[in-house]
Amino acid sequence: MTALGFIETKGLTGAIEAADAMLKAADVELLEKSLAGGGLVTISVAGEVAAVKASIDAAVAAVARIKGAILVSDHVIARPDAELERIILTKVALSSGESPEQNKGPDVLPEELSVEGGESTEAADTGEVGEEAGPVSAAPEAETLSFTASPAKQRTVRHDPSQMKKMNVGRLRQIAAGLKGIAMKPEDIQSARKKELIEAIVNAYGQEKE
Repeated sequence: MTALGFIETKGLTGAIEAADAMLKAADVELLEKSLAGGGLVTISVAGEVAAVKASIDAAVAAVARIKGAILVSDHVIARPDAELERIILTKVALSSGESPEQNKGPDVLPEELSVEGGESTEAADTGEVGEEAGPVSAAPEAETLSFTASPAKQRTVRHDPSQMKKMNVGRLRQIAAGLKGIAMKPEDIQSARKKELIEAIVNAYGQEKE
C-alpha cells in the first residue's frame, strides 16, 4: 500500500541531506520540495509503507548529524486518501497503489501507420503491397564483344658487331643462347670466349637472313 513521508527542517542544507538519506535508505520516490517561509523546507516522498518509514528514520538521523540543522517535524501517512493528489505533486496513485504505467490508455498509432494491414500510407499510395507486387524485370544485359588477338610475330633483335664488342661475356652468352640457328651447343656457349661468341652470333644472323 502506498504511503507518504514528510521531513521539515529549518534551513536548506538539512533538507538536502535529509532527501539524500531518504533516497539511499529505501525504495521511495522523491515528490517535491516545499518552501513554507521563515527558512522552513519540507521534503516529501512516496512509496510502500515500510520503505517510507525506513527513509524517514534515515532522514531524522542525517539531519541530527549536521551542525546547526534543525529538524522541525517528520511524519508518515499510511494509505493516504486519493484526494491528497490535489495538493501533492505525486506521480503514483495513492488509493489503488497502481503506477501511472498501468493506468495509461492504449497507444495511438501514428498517422502513417494507420493503413489497414500495418502498412504506411506511402506504401499504399505507390501500390506496393507485400507479395502482391509483381517481380521486377531485370534490364537486358549488354552484349559483350570479344576480340581474339592474333599472336604477335617474334622479331629477333640484331646487334651490331661494334655494339657486341662493348658487351660483357655474360650478355653475349645470353644472346647466343636465344638464337635458334647458332652453330654452338649450350655447353660450348657457356665456355666460349668473347670473340668466339661474336663470330657465332654474326653467323647466326646471316643464316636467319637467308
